Amino acid sequence: MVREERIKNERGLNPFTDIWLRTRETVRFVIERKSFKFIILLIVLTGFASGLIGMMNERSSDMAPWAAILQALVTGPIGSAFGYFLGAAILVLVGRLFKGTATYQEMFKALVTAQIPQIWLLPLLIIWVLASPETFLADRTNVEGNAIVVIMSIVMAVVSIWTFIIVCKAVGEAHRVSSWKGFFIVVLPGIIITIVVLIIVFVLFASFFREFS
Repeated sequence: MVREERIKNERGLNPFTDIWLRTRETVRFVIERKSFKFIILLIVLTGFASGLIGMMNERSSDMAPWAAILQALVTGPIGSAFGYFLGAAILVLVGRLFKGTATYQEMFKALVTAQIPQIWLLPLLIIWVLASPETFLADRTNVEGNAIVVIMSIVMAVVSIWTFIIVCKAVGEAHRVSSWKGFFIVVLPGIIITIVVLIIVFVLFASFFREFS
């Protein structure tokens, strides 16, 4: 009965739209129902968006808009795929501390699915780079106050924050734990890395001053 109800609820579920508010249902649907062909499509699209965002700097100011788009389309998915491969492994291991049960494949699918909101930025980013390359391919400090920059910065900030929330829920669903545990699974690696870096910096500074004391 429960299975029939779940299948009924999944009918008509669209990962591209339902990920925003029905995150856990959508992630479970993708994990159990979607093939890796769908995941590859998501990697290409989310990577394309990430690649375009990565082009928003002064180093890209001499590039033609179409060249920037092409480079983002080629390098973005490659970089994102590497990030997903590494991120999934880390989140599976950390999740074990919270009694999570996700397999690597489940976590990989969940992590990629959680980035779907970035795809919604693609049309806006492409229009922006074509319509106003001088503000897109530029140092952010040189275009402060520009209306397009202000509006798009707000939109990207909102999408980024909501994406983080979705990632926490997706990780929780993959591990079959609460969203709050998903949050701690996501932030714990960053905290550990920060502490390790601070310790290394402290040791280096201590060694440096000891040599001159």
